Amino acid sequence: MTTSDTTWSTGRTLGLIGLILYIATGVFPYAVSGLVAPLWGIAVLYFGWGIGFFSTVLLYRRRSPWALAMPVAALGFWWVVISIGEAAFDWTA
Repeated sequence: MTTSDTTWSTGRTLGLIGLILYIATGVFPYAVSGLVAPLWGIAVLYFGWGIGFFSTVLLYRRRSPWALAMPVAALGFWWVVISIGEAAFDWTA
């Protein structure tokens, strides 16, 4: 048995960090969006978050360091949905 069998690769480590950070985005800012968005807006946000979570898990399982970019994408998606909701539907705190 070689040591490379027991150690984690860089891609897997970065993927795990990305997965943990992605889960953290589900708590904040998504969960606190209820202060601004109506229930259907929260449902749209979490539907998109769920698709991203599935993608992040796939990237992690493939040991891809691109999973580290998924939390940034989740924050971008959140910002776009909240901004559109504010402009088009007058969502305010």
